[in-house]
Amino acid sequence: MAYLTVLGDSIAAGYGTVPQYGFVPRLAKITARQNGKRIIYWNFGVPGMTSGQLASALAFNDAWLAGVQQASTVCVLIGGDDIIAAVPSLITGDPSSVKELAKKSSRDYMRLATEIRRASRASVVMGTIYNPYPFTTLASEVIALYNQLVIEPAAQALHIPIAPIHAAFEGNQSELIHGYSTGIVGQSGTLGIAYPVHPNAKGHLVIAETFAPFVSG
Repeated sequence: MAYLTVLGDSIAAGYGTVPQYGFVPRLAKITARQNGKRIIYWNFGVPGMTSGQLASALAFNDAWLAGVQQASTVCVLIGGDDIIAAVPSLITGDPSSVKELAKKSSRDYMRLATEIRRASRASVVMGTIYNPYPFTTLASEVIALYNQLVIEPAAQALHIPIAPIHAAFEGNQSELIHGYSTGIVGQSGTLGIAYPVHPNAKGHLVIAETFAPFVSG
């Protein structure tokens, strides 16, 4: 038997599909098959959660801390809401706003990674952020910078492997995003989706498959 803990935002919570097809339960099933063990999982996916809020939860919330302490593997997929929170300043085009986002999120990401390492000897893997708007230049640039300046340095500093979620989605957004339409920020999606940013069932499966090689049995 092995224990899997997933920390994240609405993507970890399963938005974009029905609960059983979210990437967390599917990751548990894939890992159980590949390792021949039963996998018990805890899903700490909270819609709207930022990296700073996650770091605070790990520092001050006993339930979250226990989930990390008991895990065989901890998967982290968070950061999209950091970017959303910074959108008003980012759309001005001021380069300093991107630097400020990277600076703040870098501190928060390093803090959450350090909290995980401090609390547990579990294997840890961090997923990169995919781009749901491939035909919006600002979105493409900011998300690429977030991965390069926030997630990758924190992972490298603490010797944590990276699951390349962004690469798995790149060029495949129309097949993997729930309600995908034009890939342009501000344009409504299909299926009545105002903001097509979450994975559909296939997208959640791709995330699960990208994390799976890093999960300990």
